[in-house]
Amino acid sequence: MVSIKDQKLIYHLTSLRNLGSILDSGLQPRSALSGFHDVANAEILAGRQAQQLENYVPFHWFAKNPFDGRVQIDRPDEDFVLIAVHRSLARARNWKVIPRHPLGNGSPLVLDYEAGFDQIDWNTMDRRDYQDHECKSICMAECLSPQPVLVESFYMIFVPNGTVAVIVANELECRDISIEIRVNGRMFH
Repeated sequence: MVSIKDQKLIYHLTSLRNLGSILDSGLQPRSALSGFHDVANAEILAGRQAQQLENYVPFHWFAKNPFDGRVQIDRPDEDFVLIAVHRSLARARNWKVIPRHPLGNGSPLVLDYEAGFDQIDWNTMDRRDYQDHECKSICMAECLSPQPVLVESFYMIFVPNGTVAVIVANELECRDISIEIRVNGRMFH
């Protein structure tokens, strides 16, 4: 199995209900949003706001991380998509990295891309043992864009099934946007 460290993409989970507005204006920092379908926990949102993390667009290093799982478990009747961008784009734009759960130990360590990438404990992340608090915290490491991520930067949209793929394809077609859609149910809870 390829280590998470050596993979090429980062992922942003969102409700299918948000996809139209995302395709119209890109992924926006939470502080710039209004009238969207929020899937995050209110307590976590308050903590992120206190740390000024609402000014970034968050991505995770792999799909089916603890955040993705919690959101999908809490909303079993809702469809989700994963928007993927290349890590090389994040590196080139010097996005920020938080090497573990941003609310786990007081103030998060927000680093430039290279320094943050090097701080992540990739061996522990590869274990994906969510029963182990330390491992779970490391699996919640984030890559943060300090500005909106425009549709031109999207590499692919992963979907859980063919039904969602058709809906995403229609949203893309009506906007004359070309982004590959890939069905991969294993990436979703």
